[in-house]
Amino acid sequence: MEDKYQKKYRISSPRLAGWDYGSHGLYFVTICTKHRIHYLGEVIQPENRSDAFVEYTDIGKIAHDNWLKITEFHPFVKLDDFCIMPDHMHAILFIDKPDKTSWEVNKLWRTKRKFGGSFTRV
Repeated sequence: MEDKYQKKYRISSPRLAGWDYGSHGLYFVTICTKHRIHYLGEVIQPENRSDAFVEYTDIGKIAHDNWLKITEFHPFVKLDDFCIMPDHMHAILFIDKPDKTSWEVNKLWRTKRKFGGSFTRV
C-alpha cells in the first residue's frame, strides 16, 4: 500500500470488498469536512479545568440537528452515539432491516452522501 495522503500512509478504501452497505447491521461512521477545515466547532479548554468540550459553530449545530433527523427520512436507520469534532464526526448507526424487500441496495451510502465520509461495519 503505497498510497499516501499528506505524506502519511493510508488505506485505499475503508470499505470491505463485496460487502453490501445497505445490509442489516451496525455501522461505525466517520465523516470528515473537506480539507479537514474546522467548520463544525472549536475545542474549548476552560481555565483551571481538565475537561475540554467542542463548542459547535452554526454549521456544527446544523450537522448535529440534521444527523438526528436521519431517522425521519430513513425509517429503518436507528442512531446510537455520535460525537462531533471540529473537522469530523464519528457515529454509530444500525440498519434494522433483515429482509430487503422494500429496502434499496446501498441505502447507507445514500444516507452518507448527505454528510460525506467513510463507513465501517462493526
